[in-house]
Amino acid sequence: FIRDLVQYSPIRGLASVRTTSSPSVTYPSRSGRSNAKWKGEAQEQETGEPTFGQVEIAVKEINTYVDISNQLLADSAGAAEAEVRMALSEDFGLKEGTAFLKGAGPLQPEGVLTNANVTAKATGNASTLGTSPADLLIEVMYDLPTQYRGNGTWLMNSRTLAAMRKLKDGQNNYLWQPSYQIGQPEQILGRPVIECPDMDDVGAGTVPILFGDFATAYRIIDRVALSILVNPYLLATTGTTRIHATRRVGAGVVQAAALRKIKCAVS
Repeated sequence: FIRDLVQYSPIRGLASVRTTSSPSVTYPSRSGRSNAKWKGEAQEQETGEPTFGQVEIAVKEINTYVDISNQLLADSAGAAEAEVRMALSEDFGLKEGTAFLKGAGPLQPEGVLTNANVTAKATGNASTLGTSPADLLIEVMYDLPTQYRGNGTWLMNSRTLAAMRKLKDGQNNYLWQPSYQIGQPEQILGRPVIECPDMDDVGAGTVPILFGDFATAYRIIDRVALSILVNPYLLATTGTTRIHATRRVGAGVVQAAALRKIKCAVS
């Protein structure tokens, strides 16, 4: 078989992944702190209650089916069915990765870029990363709270990464740092940079770069792994077998403060 290359999103490897047997998972959340105040002797205490809430991640379903000739199944000695299963797993993996980044609407998991609470830093230009992209990267990195910055990862596609590799600081040193250890990613400003094929190119209104602590910010909930059902009976009179595939998974941003995105101007 000659196959097209499938490029998968790395979001699952960066996020926190949990499993569930429920149709949704609810996480309690707290915003703000109590309101303690310095008081003198015999002064009355004042209340200061933090705000509590919930973050719910609903499980979504993606499915399809493939019809394949019984003769082909028999003549290929199992190779055709194995190839269909591989094609299904590649398709589901590709669609899932894209949804984790850009998923929107009631039928898809919430994507990282879709969440409106993730702070965006504007480039000021619709066709470039601004007049001083190196300064922009530094501003975005240090705008992130220290606790998240230490676990931060840069996310961009290969074309944006190529542009980043050309950036230099005031001493003419490249901001991009090569990896000297096999299996370790390159770095920008001392933090790993991961290539993500689903990220936008630099252009009007796009978000070409993400930075943050994805493990803290994004939660993936697995309900059902890729389930494949082979049904030889439904289309038996036509000599056809139908192969059903179903996957149930949910995802969402649970801590938007741990992420920053760089957004190009609309015009």
